[in-house]
Amino acid sequence: MKSLSLPVEGIYIGQLSTIGPAETATGIFKTLSEATHEVSELGLSGDIQVDKRVHGGPEKAIYHYPAEHYALLKEVLPHLSDSFIPGSIGENISTHGLLDTEVHIGDTFRLGSAIVQVSQPRRPCWKVNQKYGNAHIASLIMSEAISGWYYRVLETGQLRIGDPIAFIDRLDNSVSVADIWQMFIDRLDKQKNHATVIEKIPGLSDEWRFG
Repeated sequence: MKSLSLPVEGIYIGQLSTIGPAETATGIFKTLSEATHEVSELGLSGDIQVDKRVHGGPEKAIYHYPAEHYALLKEVLPHLSDSFIPGSIGENISTHGLLDTEVHIGDTFRLGSAIVQVSQPRRPCWKVNQKYGNAHIASLIMSEAISGWYYRVLETGQLRIGDPIAFIDRLDNSVSVADIWQMFIDRLDKQKNHATVIEKIPGLSDEWRFG
């Protein structure tokens, strides 16, 4: 990935909304934005992150979901094909050319004029299932390791559609985003759902090591 540089094809910003029969507050409904956004340690300007236990904060400031993954979702659930479009799963950033199998925890990128670092996979919650009206989507995303990933922001800057995302550096002994999922699933199988510690992975957020 030494010289990898790709355009940011979509920036998606969420506003306060509700989801589910209990009308739970959420920011999962995001719309395409052509504005220039400030990239801060807490994410993109204008983007709302409601439940800070599972979304947002310095370790989950920006969510990147590869556009390629929608093809698999359409293949497995063809009756929902029209719903599987970039931005619909709640991502902030959409690109072609970066996959969970290729991107490693701890990888640093220049995103627009900011510098960001991959911190952890996204662990889909019930709101993903609710949004698409299907109870199997979150488990499919996890089992296929197509969850996308979060960034922590190392240097603030600005971002707009068309700006490049360019690979900068990779940590020694790093592990791909997809491989973290296999470690997580193996851990649950061995411990019968009791939380244990994933071995120390360079750059991995503590939430994933102990959660």
